[in-house]
Amino acid sequence: MKTTLLILAVILFTSGTFPALKKQPAPKHIDSYIKRFLKTAQNEAKLFNIPVSITLAQGIIESNAGRSGLSLKHNNHFGIKWNRRGKYAVYKDDTPKDRFQVYKSAWWSYRAHSKLLVSKRYKHLTRLNRLNYKAWAHGLKKCGYATEKKYAEILISVIEKYDLWLYDFPIFP
Repeated sequence: MKTTLLILAVILFTSGTFPALKKQPAPKHIDSYIKRFLKTAQNEAKLFNIPVSITLAQGIIESNAGRSGLSLKHNNHFGIKWNRRGKYAVYKDDTPKDRFQVYKSAWWSYRAHSKLLVSKRYKHLTRLNRLNYKAWAHGLKKCGYATEKKYAEILISVIEKYDLWLYDFPIFP
């Protein structure tokens, strides 16, 4: 643990010292999305042992950072298909008329996402280290979370591009 914190401290301090290592800030809509849902993702991480980075990255990708029709009109931030209970909305995804779950609020979408990731299909992922977002990303793809062939690589890219992995460490607010 001390080694991990030391490495993290070196990364943080050197990236501020050397301008070539400094990343560009996230676009405003991405930054707003992260700020809006960070606490929710952190609470879900504590309750369900799911990395904050995975939850936020999936939300950013699946909802276009909260700008997709499915998230704006139906509060579905994770592309979760209809579970045959409650309301659904029809959108083109894998087929022209896929049914997606409708939620009362974005919070309910985040909770449904957490429950999905601890369901039988994905439960073994919760045994992975919560700091290992790469293993989680590859595990989600392997379990069939998305049909996109490069889903794991896309998740990892978003996590690294916006430094979402930092939120997996409990010392960061």
